[in-house]
Amino acid sequence: MAVSLLLATQFGLASNVHATTDLASMSELVGKWQCLPDEKASDKEESWVNYDFHHDGKVSSKEWIRYQDQGKTELEFNLFVDYHLESLEGEYRLKPLSMKREILSDPNQANPFGYDAQRDLMGYRIFLQPVMKGKNAAQFEMWYHITPQNHFSMQCQRQAA
Repeated sequence: MAVSLLLATQFGLASNVHATTDLASMSELVGKWQCLPDEKASDKEESWVNYDFHHDGKVSSKEWIRYQDQGKTELEFNLFVDYHLESLEGEYRLKPLSMKREILSDPNQANPFGYDAQRDLMGYRIFLQPVMKGKNAAQFEMWYHITPQNHFSMQCQRQAA
């Protein structure tokens, strides 16, 4: 979701979700998860994220986002980010290691992945507080290190291996 904040800023979108959560253990997170945001940044946005948590702390993600206005796509893309999951003072932190992107549709030539945007995305740290809701469901409460007061939350389902 690193690019969501960047694009939300670019398109004038913002999301504020606040919740109190408890941390899950890292072993509970291992596996593949499909996540949907609790709240859209705007009525124009559709998105989901797949996370694949590994025992060694590597996390692979694929994020799909589409912005539409009056039924026409303004921007649609996939973002692939590899992270390292760290524990910092009792909280989890996702540190980006590499990023690839795939623009599916950009009729307005927004080009959200210029050099500056890529540099900024690789500098993000995402804090994560997962709350397990059984073995195969979780709520991921997340926030960026530069905006710790602005949380976003996703409902996640474990996927078959």
